[in-house]
Amino acid sequence: MAERLSTADVGAIKRNALRMSLAAIASVFVIEFAAGIFTNSLALFTDGTHALLDAVVTAILIIATTLALKPRDADHPYGHGKIETIGGFIGAAALFVVAIFFIYEASVRIAAAGSAPLVSPGAIGFAAVIYTLAVDGFRIAVLRRAIRKVAGTTTLKADFYHAFADLASTTVAFVGLWLVTTGFGNGDSMAAIVLGVFLAYLSSKFAYQNAMELTDVISPKLVARVRQAANDSEGVLECNDIKMHRVGREIFVEATIALRADISFENAHEISAQVEGNIAKSLSGTGLDVRPRNVTVHFEPEGGADLPPEFLIEKAATRVKGVRGVHNILVSKIGGTDSVGVSLHIQVNRSATLVEAHSVANAVEDSIKRQLRGAESITVHLEPLMPEIGGMEPLIDGSTQNSIRETILGARDVKKVGKVETYRTAANVLIIDINCAFSSEMTIEQIHERVSEIEKQIRARYPGSIVTIHAEPS
Repeated sequence: MAERLSTADVGAIKRNALRMSLAAIASVFVIEFAAGIFTNSLALFTDGTHALLDAVVTAILIIATTLALKPRDADHPYGHGKIETIGGFIGAAALFVVAIFFIYEASVRIAAAGSAPLVSPGAIGFAAVIYTLAVDGFRIAVLRRAIRKVAGTTTLKADFYHAFADLASTTVAFVGLWLVTTGFGNGDSMAAIVLGVFLAYLSSKFAYQNAMELTDVISPKLVARVRQAANDSEGVLECNDIKMHRVGREIFVEATIALRADISFENAHEISAQVEGNIAKSLSGTGLDVRPRNVTVHFEPEGGADLPPEFLIEKAATRVKGVRGVHNILVSKIGGTDSVGVSLHIQVNRSATLVEAHSVANAVEDSIKRQLRGAESITVHLEPLMPEIGGMEPLIDGSTQNSIRETILGARDVKKVGKVETYRTAANVLIIDINCAFSSEMTIEQIHERVSEIEKQIRARYPGSIVTIHAEPS
């Protein structure tokens, strides 16, 4: 498993490995091309050309790695990691072209069998081949060590495959030179065809992987792992949707989870944060750079059959535009059926006209029917929104208080009038608080009716006032 490294350390390891690989393969091109001129060896010329192509591709990979480490900016909110993938695709595609060239050259040699060999192997040719084999081994060791330190990097893998292909092709060149010395001129061509087919398969597979990564393809196993981590988190009802994409070594995750609709926003936020951490933990050890900050969790309310109908009714009513408050929700079964009757009080703006308030009530009924299954009879009681009370000052006005007492004593069933307190708010609203006694034999329903009548009479005398009556037994 690769050790945890910072982005700067990862970049340094990549660049150092690729730079050493570039210097080594560039020296191979010089040595083999010079040896090919002296020996007239097509194998050395071909292998030297392959080395030159590898040097160019390695240089491209170095540029891609450097650009991939640039920080995020306005044009690249996910960073520049895709550039590394593009570099890996270019390297794999170039290797595929080289493999096809090997197959073609080998076929031409076999077709031309019978002509006098033009190759003159000698110490220079074998020395060049041995040097190239040593350099290829050095590059493989350097790149393999870097890959083990930095898991999941496509540029290093691309150059590693190139180094491996160089080792194999140089071996073919060595066998070709040796077979020429033994008089069997077609042996190297046959080996070159086998090697070319292998390289074509290897490079096409690697190019396909990078091309799929550029289209944001993600392994279904990784998606399943993320979904499982979300569903196993406490409080999550279901993980509905998952979106993942990879940018270089980093992987980004967006998940949508369903939570109970009756939990607080604070609890929902805590659960989503826990899910983010669990997802990041589930992806650790995959060779990818997974950070909690790259995991985004969206939460949505889920009604559920176990939620009380009063809660669903309140939610349905409050989401209607124009509703300023909801209270006194009553739900009752209708006969022996699954249908229910609903009664509730809603507050609307005091300045709303009857037509406007009626329209709000109709919208509330429709919203409840959509939210609560079986809701048939729905009665909506309209009430004006009580004004905000602020800056109350006691109002000492004996005539006003005596007028209020006379109104109360003139009502039915009132036995005694206690204190009558009046206040004036900063918005010039009259606040009236009253204590009065009723017969102890009356029911609360009867008292509520009497209190409502008294409040109505007082508000008629003092429009816009807020009247509160505290009922006591006589």
